[in-house]
Amino acid sequence: MPNYNVLLVDDHPMIIAGFEQALDIISENNEEIKFKRDSAQNCTDAADYIMDSNQAYDLICLDLSLPGSKDGKYNSGEDLAKLARKCQSEAKLLICTMLENNYKVLNVMRRIDPDGFLVKSDTNPDILISAIENLLNGKTYQSATVHQMLKRTVEFSHNIDEDNLKILYLLSQGILTKNLPEHMGLSLSAIEKRKKQMKQFFDISNTNDKILLEKAKEKGFL
Repeated sequence: MPNYNVLLVDDHPMIIAGFEQALDIISENNEEIKFKRDSAQNCTDAADYIMDSNQAYDLICLDLSLPGSKDGKYNSGEDLAKLARKCQSEAKLLICTMLENNYKVLNVMRRIDPDGFLVKSDTNPDILISAIENLLNGKTYQSATVHQMLKRTVEFSHNIDEDNLKILYLLSQGILTKNLPEHMGLSLSAIEKRKKQMKQFFDISNTNDKILLEKAKEKGFL
């Protein structure tokens, strides 16, 4: 009889309840499958569960935006994901987040490489069930929004690479072009050149950054 240990980490009790409902439905549909669940709503409790050498998790479901740990070591779900990769290396990792920004999603995929990635706006009981079942069966899973984001990134990777995505993201956060070198390993002239190339790619004649950001958002890069 398959018995799975699951850790649910989210600072919203309703999200944890949604995952628990999905686990219940899976068990009801297959009486041979049983789940033992632990849950945490902050980095402190979650880190304690993850580092428990007496507990081996099969599935860890993580939000990315979480209250930091009391000792300051873990400040986000991404920190916990890295810890899980180290301490719970056999566990399948499912990210469920509010993120809908190409740059951030791409960075999470590259730094963590989760087995599953959901955007909360996509989720419903059927999506959660599909994601959990796929991961426990050794497959991967991406919700529709994540899939479209990654598809766009691949399609336009020759023109909109990671540095360009970061430029767009930082500009969208209100950081002025002249201050971008402080946040990137690029000179101001290199950044200006990249902005010019992106405007050509988006067929923008206006030099206003606002138009560039509007076009990038329209195309799904922000």
